[in-house]
Amino acid sequence: MTTSQDSAAKPAAARRKPKQPAGATVTLTADQAGQWSVEVSTGKKRVLRPTPVPASAVAQAAKSLHADVADAVEPLLEAAREQQRVRVEQLQQELADAQRMLDELTE
Repeated sequence: MTTSQDSAAKPAAARRKPKQPAGATVTLTADQAGQWSVEVSTGKKRVLRPTPVPASAVAQAAKSLHADVADAVEPLLEAAREQQRVRVEQLQQELADAQRMLDELTE
């Protein structure tokens, strides 16, 4: 049998109900350069500041979440792929030019 004295002897923390989680918001953001970041908040508290994540992880997550999510993210990923293709072509051209100049200097 519990008396009022027994409950008064328990610390206040032991009498309180555990706090229910407030839920979480996970936000993925893509910038103009095709770089992705993730941010996590619980209630009004930000528990993870924007943190870079690979585009491949975003693509994988989008596909596993829902077809509509994948459809919404795909154009952004394709634009990032195209930017990288253009960059690779530019670098290949620069490398070819540099190799040609080196060859001319060593003849």
